[in-house]
Amino acid sequence: MMNENTNEPEVHAPRPQIPRLGAAASGLVALLLVGGLFVIPFLGLLIAPLGSLPVLHFQSRGAPGYRAWGPVVALLVVAAVGGFAGFALPLLSAYALLVVLPSTTVDLWVRWRISEGQWIASAVLVGLLVTLAVLLAIASPQTPMDAIAGWMRAASEDAAELYAAWGLAEGSVELALDAAERAAAWVLPSVPVAYLVVVLFWMRPRLPLLGLPVPVATFEEYRNDDWLAALFVLAGGGTLLLDGTLRWVAINLLVTVLILYFVQGLAMIRAHLARWFGRGWLVRWGVALLCLQGPMPLLVAALGVADSFHPLRPRLDDDGGTK
Repeated sequence: MMNENTNEPEVHAPRPQIPRLGAAASGLVALLLVGGLFVIPFLGLLIAPLGSLPVLHFQSRGAPGYRAWGPVVALLVVAAVGGFAGFALPLLSAYALLVVLPSTTVDLWVRWRISEGQWIASAVLVGLLVTLAVLLAIASPQTPMDAIAGWMRAASEDAAELYAAWGLAEGSVELALDAAERAAAWVLPSVPVAYLVVVLFWMRPRLPLLGLPVPVATFEEYRNDDWLAALFVLAGGGTLLLDGTLRWVAINLLVTVLILYFVQGLAMIRAHLARWFGRGWLVRWGVALLCLQGPMPLLVAALGVADSFHPLRPRLDDDGGTK
């Protein structure tokens, strides 16, 4: 384009480029960021999701992600076998969930052109299977429910002593801890899976910025794939009809599917609110916090299920607005 006054071509400033690390550096930086989960309490939950970004950016030039995370996984496996399982296994599990799993499933998304709903569901369900397998291996020869109850009981005793030192009523504290122990025995695997869902939805709008050719729509347009409804029915039936460890698996599968439907229900609610209030951060966080109160998560998940069978959200304009 020519400048009208000087007849000279306009000079545009080059876009800033995100530095791309090599394979080994990407994998190691990812390991350091994920390690924040175990080094920095609470704040590590915010730092660890960044671990996938160096590996995904490395993949954006067409290189396979395993070149970055493969050597790290091999190193952690060797450390676990060599007598350092106490720190290597938890770190390996977190690295697999937050780095290996996103890297692998995004690669499938790019190569196989699957839908966004398929990418989210496949990543989350594989994450659930990994979590269940790790807990089953650690709990053996006990049932996972008994093992988790024992872990929670040990933690509850320490917590009860702390609450007693604070002068809280001993009876009410014990009742609350007993209820938490019983619930955790059955649904503990769903906790890291819920965290994985948050990480994936935080990651999705950043994938094109990293140079990955994936079609990411607005959050208000997100929908689960139709086959998830069959999994919902299967998991619900297993929860009612099975017993023991199989029922434990079915319950966590049901909770995982409901989490995905909660996200779809949240997207549907935000699509309606966008017509009047826009998509500002206050709307996003306000709606999310409101939908997490009391019985609201189940109601929002029910809206997500209903939206799968009969679309409940407003129609979108070509420019992404709503009608």
